Amino acid sequence: MRGVWKVLRWPVAFLVVVVLAVVLARVVNHYRYPEPDVTYAEPADPASYPAGLPGVTVTPIADGPVRGFHLRPDDIRHDGVVLTWGGSEGGPDFEHAELLALEGHEVLSLFYFGQPGQPGTLDRVPVENASLAIDWAESHAESADPVTVVGTSKGAELAALLPTYEPRVDNLVLFAPMDHVMQGMDQRDVVSSWTVDGQDVPFVAYSDAAERGPVLRLAVSTLLGAPIHLRPVFEGAIAGHEGDDARIDLAPLPGELLMFAGGDDQLWPADDAARRMEQARPERTEVHIYDDAGHVFYVPGDHADGMRSGGSAEANAAALEESNRVLVERLAAWSR
Repeated sequence: MRGVWKVLRWPVAFLVVVVLAVVLARVVNHYRYPEPDVTYAEPADPASYPAGLPGVTVTPIADGPVRGFHLRPDDIRHDGVVLTWGGSEGGPDFEHAELLALEGHEVLSLFYFGQPGQPGTLDRVPVENASLAIDWAESHAESADPVTVVGTSKGAELAALLPTYEPRVDNLVLFAPMDHVMQGMDQRDVVSSWTVDGQDVPFVAYSDAAERGPVLRLAVSTLLGAPIHLRPVFEGAIAGHEGDDARIDLAPLPGELLMFAGGDDQLWPADDAARRMEQARPERTEVHIYDDAGHVFYVPGDHADGMRSGGSAEANAAALEESNRVLVERLAAWSR
């Protein structure tokens, strides 16, 4: 036994040191990267949102896969209806819905996964559910002409995809957009985020990244409890898909396209995607890129939900204020 111990003691000692180092790193990173305070801490929980707003009636929507909130101002000052979708956190982007409702727009603030009647995860979400939401708006809103869709992050991906399949969409506003359809969020299955007629919409798989370095760094960050850095993974995966079926085509959009992105987006390359989309469809397209801001402007810091999102509290706040101003001005002009 002594001979065995002599052979094993150094490998065992090394393993103990590594384990202790990992534990210490995770403890340090837990305090180094605290989760920031956000407006809605449980974005996928409908109960976390206000039951009413000053001068706005907020009514829950629970009609099959159409789930969310109907925000109806007492004084509707603009024609049409606005649909808002959030990102992979599972929220309905109530922040923009509230802003626009207080400006006199009728708004549907919608979940698109994670609720009863919907896919439980952001995988193989039927694009047809968005069409059902427009059907609902036509039946319940004072006016559904024009239809403007405001999407953020994965919600922007869905919004950008929608005009290809839904001719009733007039205008798009995309925050942190993506110009390719990406793989779904459940890593157990390599499937599309979206389906049409039950079939996967062509997509980019994360495993398509030619360089393995970003993936390895992601694994190390996860092990050490540090915020993960996803942008290089997305950049590597997208690189081999220029011009193929996974690229989103905005040519069918009949109206206005307004996009906002942070130049320091560390989650995915929304700034590059916005520029490519503008190049592909320059007419009636407007892009605002805030160089020092990150992925989501209302996040007060450079990380959230265990991921690096980029920017700083100051830069994100400035981008939020300016983008909200532009959003309000443009939507007022589009839907008088």
